[in-house]
Amino acid sequence: MNAGYESDIADHPASRVLYTAWVAEDRSERTALVEGLEPPGAVALRSRYRHLRDPEASPGPCDRGLSFADWKASVSLDDQGDMAVRANDSVAATRIFTELLGHETSASLRVVTVNARVGLGDVAFAVGDIESAAREYEAALEIANTDGYRFGRLRALVHLGHVTLMAHSAGTARTRFEEASELANALGDPLYAANCALGISECAERLDNLEASVAHALRAYAMFTEVRSPIGEGNAALRAAVVLHRLKRRPEAGTWYKRAHEAYTAAGNPMGLTNALSGLGDVHLDAYEIDDAERRYQESLNAAESAGLRLSRAHALQDLARVSRARADWKDAVVRFRTALAAYRDLDDILGVSKAYHRLAEAYEELGRGDDVLSACMDALVAVEEYRATHSDDRSQREYRDRFRGVYAGALDAATRHGSPAAFAVAADCLAGRRLAGLFEEAARATTASAELNLLQELLVRADQRLIGHRRGAAGRTSDGEAPSARRERIVRLLGAVGVRHGLVPQAEASLEDLLATVYLPPRDEGDALLDALPRGCHTVQTLLDPRDRRLLRWLWREPDGTCHLGVTELADSTVEMLELLGGDGDERADLRLDDLASLRDMIPAPVDEMLTGQSGARLVLIPVGELWLVPWGAVPLSDGRVLGEGAAYVLCPSLTVQRQLAARGKPSTPAGARQVDLWRSPFVRHHRLSAFQNDSHWDVTVLSTPAQAKQRLRSGGQAMVVAGHGRPTPGLGHYLELDQDEWLLPVDLVGARSPDLLVFIACWAGAIPGHGPTDPLSLATLALAAGSSEIMATVGELADSVPASLYVERVLDTTTGAALPDALLAATRWMLSQEGARSERVHHWAPVVPLGTFYPAPSMA
Repeated sequence: MNAGYESDIADHPASRVLYTAWVAEDRSERTALVEGLEPPGAVALRSRYRHLRDPEASPGPCDRGLSFADWKASVSLDDQGDMAVRANDSVAATRIFTELLGHETSASLRVVTVNARVGLGDVAFAVGDIESAAREYEAALEIANTDGYRFGRLRALVHLGHVTLMAHSAGTARTRFEEASELANALGDPLYAANCALGISECAERLDNLEASVAHALRAYAMFTEVRSPIGEGNAALRAAVVLHRLKRRPEAGTWYKRAHEAYTAAGNPMGLTNALSGLGDVHLDAYEIDDAERRYQESLNAAESAGLRLSRAHALQDLARVSRARADWKDAVVRFRTALAAYRDLDDILGVSKAYHRLAEAYEELGRGDDVLSACMDALVAVEEYRATHSDDRSQREYRDRFRGVYAGALDAATRHGSPAAFAVAADCLAGRRLAGLFEEAARATTASAELNLLQELLVRADQRLIGHRRGAAGRTSDGEAPSARRERIVRLLGAVGVRHGLVPQAEASLEDLLATVYLPPRDEGDALLDALPRGCHTVQTLLDPRDRRLLRWLWREPDGTCHLGVTELADSTVEMLELLGGDGDERADLRLDDLASLRDMIPAPVDEMLTGQSGARLVLIPVGELWLVPWGAVPLSDGRVLGEGAAYVLCPSLTVQRQLAARGKPSTPAGARQVDLWRSPFVRHHRLSAFQNDSHWDVTVLSTPAQAKQRLRSGGQAMVVAGHGRPTPGLGHYLELDQDEWLLPVDLVGARSPDLLVFIACWAGAIPGHGPTDPLSLATLALAAGSSEIMATVGELADSVPASLYVERVLDTTTGAALPDALLAATRWMLSQEGARSERVHHWAPVVPLGTFYPAPSMA
């Protein structure tokens, strides 16, 4: 592809031919001119060549009246700017591309402008100014779209993909690389096709598909070799080496690091050289060749400082700190990791920051400085949570939670080992999710029954303000006085907006998860306050699966007197398998019996189980995090032969923060006399007729006549309401409850509502949505908690539409007239399991029914 042409590119043999085709009057003439032409290597000419060959390009001259002198001037500047970028001469590149902008001669096909904008974006990206790079690439993308310049769109997409990988999410970046790959293939450009394969490789690694990442990297390397691109070969070799190293295939990794080093040396690329030297040092360090590793890392640091590469310098500083760590010189390791941490914080590089904190914690551990271990782990956690909070879509937040699961696991482990219930509470609450907690806070601001859209907008605006205010107080500042994290926040929003404006992601109706996706800041120093807000006279157990090892159950148990215990339980294979089954909505779940659930015996921590043995009616607040929310807790076995539902009065709460908000809200007073209750029963429900309930003198039942009336009553408050219908999980909506033919109740219907004080859902999945993994359980029931309900009976699975299930529900409702909902569930479960043959029947007649909320003090204790 003539990549080695060293004279002025405007004098390249292809230049005159391409110019003639550029000003040709019709498509057939220009096609004939470029038909036998070899694709030029320099992008200044290749960009024109690809447009001339594009079958979707507009017919007629590309720039009628363009002189050859103007053509040569713009092509020459374009190439000079590209070479300056490759040489890492940002000053010259900026001057050249700025000058190139003034050479635009066309109003309808602004190739010169697009190429100049891409070039300026490359300059900004090379010096770490991600915000400016994103803006330049977006400007290029917009013009290329308007003018039908598909090769320009391709270039902007690829470069935006790399920016997105650095500052947004791998999922979003992959979408951009995939679209760019389709364009590269359509335009027949192998160099950009190789770049796309390389980008997709890095996305695959970020998303933990390592074998696929290696395959894409090796494919990219072969493509770069074919087009004789040394820098491309270096990038692909480095990418393959990094992933092979993660796969513990060190000899192969060493070979590819050496190939990368050779290619970057040939290309004269200092950033690539620093990365290759760092990788070679890693291979030596893994082999305990510490002195060799240190030499490589020092070479990398020297190269980075010589070229003014700030991020590469931070990486090299961290690498040298790892040398001290390998030598077990823990005091020196602390000093060096702090130096690296400062460099990463100055760049606002979340991956570097979190790794530096993690390794600081390890060094402090070796020095026996437990308080410093906890502090470093919590600082790492806050850094990750802040980064998640910058992203306002659910997919990105999940990606970062999964990507940094080691940070969460490290914080939980440190809290357990060093006996810090407060740190455990904070880390667990972050994993429990912040969306419901945020909605609780903002729901109180809604003043009308129709305020849900305003509420959602306010929710996001206030979260943004809170986030920015927190960072202004906590973060350092750049030379221009701005906090690095504030700039990062703009970059993330800019990159997200690019996708919306230019159709990089297929547009779909916004899900409730995205509408509520802003992650509220972690309660960094509020662990003790969260625990102190727990109800008196109650035991509290918070449980979650370790983010790194799903076979470990981590737990916190707080006794009624405030004494806290922390621990970890290793789960049996059968328990892990049962949790996976309960996390889905397969048919097997509905067929479970109590004997099948015996494997869940370890879900109650051993000391809690011992406390419950022989007791009758102990009060228990359960805070199961993530997928554990889907466990039918009433059917979890105790060691004395009973199940939890007949041994304790328990209530489920989504998180400690939600519990504190419920406690602060307090339980509404119940008027004397018959309790007023609204009832809606879907005509498609066969057995839950609720006849005894409707005739109970303790209830004043109003049977609603239409689905619209039912929705209105659900949103406008009241003492109590019972809703019976068929509930189903469904993609996109999450869940819906069938009120009548083509009439549904959706989770979003409860946002901005004022729901009844007592709310009973007799429906499948009303309290949980399967398949959502470790995140806050957004469901009809939990959203109703945020909307004002203080007591809720709902389901975490499929409730049978059967006579036994109907009798069980009516028993609960009958007892609720004189007791709190958890006590009513306890009495009904004991009654149900005392019936002949009940313990051998399928548990879906009763076990999915759970109480949600918290325990409120009796009037005498208030």
